[in-house]
Amino acid sequence: MDTRNTSSEHPKKHFWNRKPKELTVDDITVIDNDMLKRAVGAAALGNAMEWFDFGVYSYLAVIIGKVFFPDANNAVQLIATFGTFAAAFLVRPIGGLVFGPLGDRIGRQKVLAMTMIMMSIGTFCIGLIPAYSSIGIMA
Repeated sequence: MDTRNTSSEHPKKHFWNRKPKELTVDDITVIDNDMLKRAVGAAALGNAMEWFDFGVYSYLAVIIGKVFFPDANNAVQLIATFGTFAAAFLVRPIGGLVFGPLGDRIGRQKVLAMTMIMMSIGTFCIGLIPAYSSIGIMA
């Protein structure tokens, strides 16, 4: 005998039936408008720089493919280059799962600084990679 309640007697027990609380101006506390403007501006600038980076990579994909995958035909070069590009998007949620809780524990500013240093080191190391003609597939 199935004792589960399948009727809609208690629709609020399920999260999909709950309506989000509407926020009002009184629910939001802004301590310093100048600091808020700086934070929004910094976030927008960081986002723009990130998408600029992705745009430059996409724009140079054909050249990058020829430098790092010269033995393949043009289509394979482009697919391999964009496959490398796709890896950045695939790893982002993992970074969020790792660094999000870490930011909650030790502070977001420390985690932001740590991830920026890690990205800078990675970018520097990418700049040191020789072309395919020098070290082959290891490039």
